[in-house]
This record gives sequence, C-alpha cells and structure tokens, in this order.
Amino acid sequence: MTTTIRKRLSMVAFRAETTQGTDAISGTPAPGDWVTCQAEIRFVQDQTPNPVVTGSYDDLPPIPGGLRAEIAVTLPVTGSGAAGTAPEWGKLLLACRMVETVTAAAVGAPTAATAGTATTVTAATPFGTTAQQYRGMPILLSGNPAAGSTDVVLDYTAGRVVTLAKSYSPALDTSTLLQIPINVLYRPTSDETQEKSLTCYAYEDGLRHKILGCKGSWSVALAAGRHAMLTVRLTGMVAAMNEAVALPTNYTPLTRQPPRWAGGVAQLNRALAACATASWDMAVRTAYPENPEAGEGFDPPIITGAAPRITLDPFSHATNTPSRSGAFRAGTPMPFAAQWGSVAGNRFALSCPSAQVVDLQPQERSELGVDAIALAPDTPDATMFLACF
Repeated sequence: MTTTIRKRLSMVAFRAETTQGTDAISGTPAPGDWVTCQAEIRFVQDQTPNPVVTGSYDDLPPIPGGLRAEIAVTLPVTGSGAAGTAPEWGKLLLACRMVETVTAAAVGAPTAATAGTATTVTAATPFGTTAQQYRGMPILLSGNPAAGSTDVVLDYTAGRVVTLAKSYSPALDTSTLLQIPINVLYRPTSDETQEKSLTCYAYEDGLRHKILGCKGSWSVALAAGRHAMLTVRLTGMVAAMNEAVALPTNYTPLTRQPPRWAGGVAQLNRALAACATASWDMAVRTAYPENPEAGEGFDPPIITGAAPRITLDPFSHATNTPSRSGAFRAGTPMPFAAQWGSVAGNRFALSCPSAQVVDLQPQERSELGVDAIALAPDTPDATMFLACF
C-alpha cells in the first residue's frame, strides 16, 4: 500500500442486491462481480446555509446533511464471447429499468415461414404463440433473401407474424427460413418488482468506497467504423468512503476486442441511415424519498420516470429527407435499428420499434447535407431493446 494514490490502479465491482440498500458483496468482491471499465465517483452532500450572524462580514460554513454518491461508468460494448452468456456489464443495466432474458437455445432449425411480405414474415412451429415473445431479439433469414440477412424483431403477434426492421425485395415468402439465435436480451420495464439495485465496491490503489442501493440510467454511443461505447450513470447511498483497503487480487480484466459498427445495420424507417453517429439514451430519472428515520434523512433512490431519446445524423437524401420531413410534421412514428459485430457472443442489436421524430434540422458534414434527427420512442415499455448474440 502506498501513501500516494495512482488512479490507474483502480477496480470496480457490482453485484445485484436482494434488498435495496443492503450490502450484497459483504467483504471482497467475487471474480464475477468485476466490470472492466472507467469509473468516476462523485460524492454529493446536502448542505444548508448557516443563517446566524457573528458580528463579521464572513458567513459561517454550511451545515452538513445527507450524503449520496454518483457513479459514471464508461466502457466499450464488448460481448462475453459466448452466445447466451450475459456480458459482464449486463448487471449494470438491471439497475436501469432493464430486464434480462436469456434465450439459451436457438428457435427454429432454421424453419420455413408460412407467409411473408416485404417487411413481415409469418413463422411456424417451433416459434411460440405469445405476443411480443421475441420482440427486440435478432432473427436470421436465409433461403429468401438468397444471401441471407440478420434482422431484428420489431413486433411479434400471437399468430407468429414477425415485423422486421428492414424491407426486402423480392418479398419474403414460404422459401424464407427463420431462426432466432441464442441471445441475451435487455428490455425496459415499469414493474418495480422486476427492478434491481446494485452494491458497488470501488478501489483506488489503497482506498475503497462502498455504495449501496444504486439505480440509474444508461446510454450507448455508436460511431460509423468504430466500436460502441456504453455509459451508465448510477446514484446510491454511501456506506463507506476512502477506507484504507488494499486492492483485491482476484480481478482479471476483460481484454477481448469490441466489435465495430461496420458491415452492420443502420435502418431508419426501413431505409439506410448513412450516419456518422447514433446515440441511444434511456434517460431514466431517479429520486431519493425523504425519510427522517433513515440514517441520511432519505431512503435509497427509486426510479420515477424516463424520457428516452435517440439521435442520429444521416446524410440528406432526395427521397428519404422529404419522407423524414413529412413524418416530423405529421408526428408519424418510425422504427430505427442498428446492428454490429460478426462473431457469435460479440454481436449486438439495438432497436426501437416505434419513435416519433421530435426534431429535424439541416446540417453539414464533409460539405454534404445532413439530417440531424431526434427521435422520441412512443410505445410504453418498448422504447429500446439491446440484444447480445
């Protein structure tokens, strides 16, 4: 242990809590608790101005109150390397109103469809008959289209009708073969009983912070030809700060290369969105309920709402730009989907089945016209889906 703190010698661990605000790690983190990331921690204390006067111009220092912590985690979006195994950062999304669903076996042999159109296809057994059973999941098409295609399920009916993010010509038909690959899906929920909270242990070369009851929000930034970046912003109760504790020795950082957004998918309203960047932000809001009997004067944070937004900057287009403008003026929703990666266990699909254009501005990139677009998802609890497959 050193008296000088070297910031690069840092480790961060997270574990889902059984009871919010109760330490789930209780000692040294397990190997599966670590997340390879960059984490910035900020302590926030309520302070009340001291109103008394002292016969001097000088104010007295404020009166300290409750203490909380804010944690900003950033990392490249990298898979586990094994299809059906959640990425190490997946646990963070569980504290951000997301629910994890693991599809451990592929659905379909692939299996022939019973009907199809340019944007939909009707599946057969063994596909299920529960509405939205596969929404947000990737789907592999072969036969027709002849070259094959990786798409995403935007809607799924009890009659097995699959709505896709792309448009196909020739139209899909009974020669189209379908398969849902092994995947881990994260989908939003408003059911408090399905929410998770996290215990965080953060180490910095001889110091340790313990933060409990963490909840927050997440966002993903995509850039053409580059890897995706995940940002998770959490807030929680401070159980300990700046304790003198040595770095644990059971941390093995993730060094697998993240996939790039290249040779993938960028489809806005089933048309190519040739963009430089796309940002997906769940924008979850949290609040600390006041409680005079609690140690800090308030309880651990709860989720109170969300205002998800998607922004992207596709090139202007003689056909697509008028279509986008019409949708903007009429409030007509449209889907958006992005996919990247080519190796099983390190592939990703982000999708929004339906979103309204809430801003559309002309801009310029490389002396070419750009449509700067902001989308607001319009389907409750179906705003953004992230699949790892």
